[in-house]
Amino acid sequence: MNKAILFACVSLLTLGCTKASSPDGGSSPVTSESPSVSMENYVVAETDWYFSAQQARAPVNTFTHNDPVSIDNQDVIRSNRDVMYSLAIVDISEGATLTVPERDAFQIIHVMDENHLSHFVIRSGESKTITPDDVTLGNHVYLLARTKITDDMEESLAAQRALEISANSANPYESKGFSEDEVVAFREKLVADFIRGDVVIIEHKSFGETMDDVEPVSYVYAAAVGWGGLPAHTAQYLAAVKNQGATNCQKWTVPKPDLQWEQGGFFSLTTYDSEGWIVEDNFYIDHNRMQDDGDSYTMYLNCPDQAANVIVQEDWTGIVRFYLPRNEEQMIEFIDVVRDIPVEAL
Repeated sequence: MNKAILFACVSLLTLGCTKASSPDGGSSPVTSESPSVSMENYVVAETDWYFSAQQARAPVNTFTHNDPVSIDNQDVIRSNRDVMYSLAIVDISEGATLTVPERDAFQIIHVMDENHLSHFVIRSGESKTITPDDVTLGNHVYLLARTKITDDMEESLAAQRALEISANSANPYESKGFSEDEVVAFREKLVADFIRGDVVIIEHKSFGETMDDVEPVSYVYAAAVGWGGLPAHTAQYLAAVKNQGATNCQKWTVPKPDLQWEQGGFFSLTTYDSEGWIVEDNFYIDHNRMQDDGDSYTMYLNCPDQAANVIVQEDWTGIVRFYLPRNEEQMIEFIDVVRDIPVEAL
């Protein structure tokens, strides 16, 4: 579990883990009134950075819909091909209702407050009215909606556009005034600590509804390397496939995960080059295209005669993403088992 979140970070949010820049393209000025960033307020400062960037991108209570990731459309490393993102800042000071229309495939609105706490994950067919009493800080929330891309792209795009925000007020979000350069520098320090192994992130204790649900160190460091991550009850990740990297014809067979299939649960493998970029057109496979063996699924690598095949280059990397586990703790154990299943040469 220790380093899975690092590789999942930029796959969770299209804004994540890139070099920061202010919404107007310059650097935020440092003033005598800018609060200093510290371990105690870093998560709020990092979250303010995301809130402010989205506020500059679109008016409050308005979604921006991102296009599907492809070889020609990847703004960050290890982009997530599973879903299309929709982002918004919502004013909840007078109450706001968020709705995900009925859909057969996976679709959610992930709601985060100014403390980067995940108060709600609204699923297909659900509506939720949110007020300031429902969050731990502020009068605004950040929405990170995820719409699974199906074989019917027109349906997927229509589902994305059908997401609804109905707010009773439209006060813009106001930045808390942290220096952007200081936020970025602090983020990079935390990421470096993690990469060196100075800290261990407990992924399933990184994102929660209240501070009682998170482990304090994981909460802070996860905001640096994986801001916007879903709670473990909604998604979990495997960042590396054992024996990955070769380019000969191979296969990988894994046990069938216990997901909420009837609610749109699914899992997938997305492949990248050694630096985390998409370099092939056929780089992604979800369980619908894998070979269903009954109690397991098989996927092939560089085996063009196989239908359940993806193409990889030398020293390839990959992320397996599991959505809607039926049992959070059992899925954590399941991923540890899958981690030790090697890719087999054919």
